Amino acid sequence: MKKKIYLSRDQVKDLIKKAEKEGEVIVVRCVRKTPASKPGGPDIGQLYDLHCSSPPSFYKPINTKRKREDKKLGLLTVFATNRQDSKTGTWGAWRRINMLQIQKVIYRTNEYGITTD
Repeated sequence: MKKKIYLSRDQVKDLIKKAEKEGEVIVVRCVRKTPASKPGGPDIGQLYDLHCSSPPSFYKPINTKRKREDKKLGLLTVFATNRQDSKTGTWGAWRRINMLQIQKVIYRTNEYGITTD
């Protein structure tokens, strides 16, 4: 039987940043807080997965203002490879994660639950 490992929200943020630096994909499972933007997408209260990785070199990095806003609101902006960019239609787009809505993280075949802190 696999032992369950739980992470704090700060550890989740650190693990996401580590995966981005290493060029790895990390899956973050969250509860959606807003209505689906497209028909058939996850709706309020449903789980959805974001496959997060470092963005390609041609993507503009997020700006300092957004980083400050994320910190203030308890969010994290990530590059999700399994989401489409609404402007270009290509796969890969910036998405915001509400840190309180994260349910599970999957990284390098390990699954981590999230502690409430």
